[in-house]
Amino acid sequence: MTCVDDLPKRPHCQASSTLTSCELLPTVTDRIDSLIAKADEAIKANEFQKASEALREASYLDSNNDAVKQRWKVLQESEGGRGAVELLRKYLGSQNPEEGQKALQSLEAKQLQTKDAVQAGELLLGSSNSPELLDTLTGALLQRNVDARKLVVSRLSKNATQIFDLLFDRGEVSFNILASVPLENSLWQTTDQQATAQRDVFRLSVATLIKAGAEHLERVMRCLARLLSLAPHNVAELVDEDVVDAILTCLDIRLAPALRSQAMLATSKLLEATKERGEELFSQFITGRAGKQTNDDLIMVFSAAASVFPVIPAVAARLFLIDGFVQQLVPNLERNSEDAAAGKRKSHTLETAALELLSAACVDKPCREAIDRYCSGWLEHLSEERGGTHKALAALVLAKISAESSEEVTSKLEQLVLSEDPEAVQAIEGLAYTSLQAKTKEEIARNDKLLQRLVKSLTEHQKAMFGCLTVFANLTAYRPSLSEEQKKMSQLKAYANSEKPTPEDPLDDDAHVTDRCRRVLDADVVPALVACCKQTASPTSVALAVRVLLALAQQQKHRAEMAQQGAVKLLLQIRDRIANTDKATAEAAAIGRNAAHALARLLISINPSHIFSSGLSASAAVSAVVPLLSQDEDSEQRNLLPTFEALLALTNLASMEDNSIRDLQLRLVWSYLEDTLLFSPNVLVQRASVELVCNLMASPTCVAKFVGDGSKREGTRMQILLALADVEDTATRRAAGGALAMLTEWDAAVTAILDYQARTGPKGVKVLLALCADEAEDIKHRGFVCVSNIVNAPGNVGKKGIEKVREQGGVEVLQGALKQTKSRDVVTIGVEVLKKIM
Repeated sequence: MTCVDDLPKRPHCQASSTLTSCELLPTVTDRIDSLIAKADEAIKANEFQKASEALREASYLDSNNDAVKQRWKVLQESEGGRGAVELLRKYLGSQNPEEGQKALQSLEAKQLQTKDAVQAGELLLGSSNSPELLDTLTGALLQRNVDARKLVVSRLSKNATQIFDLLFDRGEVSFNILASVPLENSLWQTTDQQATAQRDVFRLSVATLIKAGAEHLERVMRCLARLLSLAPHNVAELVDEDVVDAILTCLDIRLAPALRSQAMLATSKLLEATKERGEELFSQFITGRAGKQTNDDLIMVFSAAASVFPVIPAVAARLFLIDGFVQQLVPNLERNSEDAAAGKRKSHTLETAALELLSAACVDKPCREAIDRYCSGWLEHLSEERGGTHKALAALVLAKISAESSEEVTSKLEQLVLSEDPEAVQAIEGLAYTSLQAKTKEEIARNDKLLQRLVKSLTEHQKAMFGCLTVFANLTAYRPSLSEEQKKMSQLKAYANSEKPTPEDPLDDDAHVTDRCRRVLDADVVPALVACCKQTASPTSVALAVRVLLALAQQQKHRAEMAQQGAVKLLLQIRDRIANTDKATAEAAAIGRNAAHALARLLISINPSHIFSSGLSASAAVSAVVPLLSQDEDSEQRNLLPTFEALLALTNLASMEDNSIRDLQLRLVWSYLEDTLLFSPNVLVQRASVELVCNLMASPTCVAKFVGDGSKREGTRMQILLALADVEDTATRRAAGGALAMLTEWDAAVTAILDYQARTGPKGVKVLLALCADEAEDIKHRGFVCVSNIVNAPGNVGKKGIEKVREQGGVEVLQGALKQTKSRDVVTIGVEVLKKIM
């Protein structure tokens, strides 16, 4: 393929005695025009070699000619598209994998022109062969070329069945694109045509589900779920008894997990789209199949009901509690077991389906009570006598129905987890329930082998991830900190509901939770969290992982170890993931805020220079933490802890040598400081805000906020900083004094303080002298530095400063302070200042 960079360059023209420039003669211009016309004809005839020769000659004559350059680009595009088409034709004829790879590379290299995309589409859609690469090639063409997808639109409009069957048989990639075409609005000329195509694909998908012996049903199930989700207004009316039967029977626990997971999604979207009518059709399916009383039908009923319980719990619970169902469930199962001498496998599967139904039904309180009354004896027998799935599921259901999980149930669950049985996932889910009890939390935390097994399962078994994370979240959860007023309100609410306030379990106090956190951390849970969040973790799992990290980071002693194990990088990755997805959901907002809070806690206690580098930017940490400074004024119980800890983290980051980090904070944080945080009625928040300002003052950009940005607020800012140096809180005075010590190194700042003194009386210099007389040695030192900067300012500014210090009794104040200090630095500075003003 010819590249523009390969074109020959025109030699430099040499001036002659008769020509003053390199102007082209008219005959040369005519020749170039002729060559361009020749190239155009050759390109149209697909004679690319002839076109290339003509353009090469034209380029020799004038390499800067725009028309020639434009024809080279046309030639490149034509060669590329034509090349891809020819490679496809060659592969379809030979079915040689090497030729197929060449065609694939050509298709993936660039988008084709309309003509070439249509030709390639005609070739691929017209082929009835099934060579190995045909699915991949079809997917590559359709994904990258809208004109090729429009060809699919045309085929759907003319003969939907033919194109549906062709791409379904071709493979998953091709069929997934077919399923997306009816949902791509820009491809369709009218909404009526699009709606017709959506309904056609829906009907054909259902027909494929019903067809005997059909394979790869997860493909059409995924298609149905998407149509019910994205086009319910066009396909919901097609849902009838046959559609419901086709989808619900695919929830059978005997079927492949890939199909079942897609069937669960499709069922959820179906019920969402059809509402009351769908619920009625579901009820008819359950009662109709259950009435047949065959093992196969009962397995389908139990499987479907178990899957639907979380979606429509009220409807499922009503069917579950139909008079006689729960009461006769165990006797029927036991009878089937006795009668199944020749069909033990069916009986075994039926029991498994029944146990999964009981587990799902525990979401409803009346169902839990019914299970406890009529099934608990059978469940206890299974948990003791059986093994594998039955034992784990029985123990799980027992854990769910127990108001307070018994030690026996917890012990069985722990043994199942430690057995490393592949079916122990249900046992881990059971521990997620039992670990809500403080006593069980202590038992799990003090069992090192069990903790290590849970950590291992977290990364090794995708199905166990949610259960493991729930256990760790329960073990590490601190009780929320409540003010006295909030505690009283909680008691009043309990009395209003005629309930006694629940006494706090001493095993859930901060000391016990911190000990459990230490044990979980020692089990290497942080590296496991890093690993599992790199997988396709659901938002719910990520939320649990962030909660665990937030709890572990509460203790200062844990933070350095967590940072070394990758917690900082993980939290930043989670924050970026949330930022790039839908932040409008409550779940996403909670994940983002908790991740930022956990990150802030870690950044308080570590040396930023040890964590951040070119590969992990400190600026990303600043951006992640800043949102914590915003407070929800409408919240019933404002929690200032995230704001306080974010300020501490930002203060630590502002101590880095890189001035760009301070300047970034000034852009993102300053408005929060200036508008609210420096005036916070909470002493700790105000103190942390002033400490941050102190560290930011190392940046000239921050100094300019007080003496150089030209805004009306710079004078007010100086006034505020002086006022903060005169508050009761020692740490706040210290931070404000440090900020003033750095600020007064600038002559403009000294002038501003003296001008403020002149306008308001003694407040400016007097505040600085008060710092010198402070009882705290570090504050005293800061005060002497400020006064030294004022009296040593150059020219008239320094003379004016000396005068103002004298007027405020500075000699006596400084002499008295020197008599009380034990600091050599203070004495050295003080003696020099006294010499200057005396």
